[in-house]
Amino acid sequence: MIRKWVAVCVVFAAFIFPQAVSAEQPKVEIFQIETGRVVRSTLKPPSVQKEAEKSIASITGLYKKASPLPKKGYLVKVPLDPAVKIENSAVNTLASEVIFVLEPNQKPIMMVFDNENRTYFFEFTHDLTLLRKALQL
Repeated sequence: MIRKWVAVCVVFAAFIFPQAVSAEQPKVEIFQIETGRVVRSTLKPPSVQKEAEKSIASITGLYKKASPLPKKGYLVKVPLDPAVKIENSAVNTLASEVIFVLEPNQKPIMMVFDNENRTYFFEFTHDLTLLRKALQL
């Protein structure tokens, strides 16, 4: 089980940790899990920051299933500027980006890295319909 988790993390490392820091405005990146590629990179619509903040505010707890990353769907990386504070029983950190895990026919979950690059997966109650519409998903 641990080997499978490590393998999944390695596959997504290029998406999650960009190699170069760019001086341009951060972009929302949409990673298609089936193909293993970023399929779209776009400037962040203003509504997306608000939707991410609402999602963070609606965190209900840690995601408890064994495998948080599905075989189908999308990972949507949303840069947050300004960073948003996440404070609950599991983590107390400023998030400069969140990654939404969108799997067909399942509730979305949120992936966040803390200050020490530990990964947390959260369940939340906010509806992502407006985010999906803004990003054409």
